[in-house]
Amino acid sequence: MESGARLDPREDPMLELPCDITDPLGLHIQLAVLLASEAGRWRSHVTLEHAGRVVDAKQVLEITMLCVRSGEHVVVRVSGPDEATAADALRKIMATF
Repeated sequence: MESGARLDPREDPMLELPCDITDPLGLHIQLAVLLASEAGRWRSHVTLEHAGRVVDAKQVLEITMLCVRSGEHVVVRVSGPDEATAADALRKIMATF
């Protein structure tokens, strides 16, 4: 998938995890690594959306290219065979953001 590519959120049912970034440095590289590592553990498709751009949440570079600042809103979407378990794990990680 091309970085910043738009995906149609109506393609299939998915779980949405909204998150406000509270870290003073925003969604920086360390948080991006945590998110991508956790997303990579699951078979489900995981995306991250910010300001109308959607990226593959399993790719650290794509996450950092969103340039999410402190106080901004993102949405993680999970779709696939293990989406419920993946969403629970991702929700715990995102609680630290």
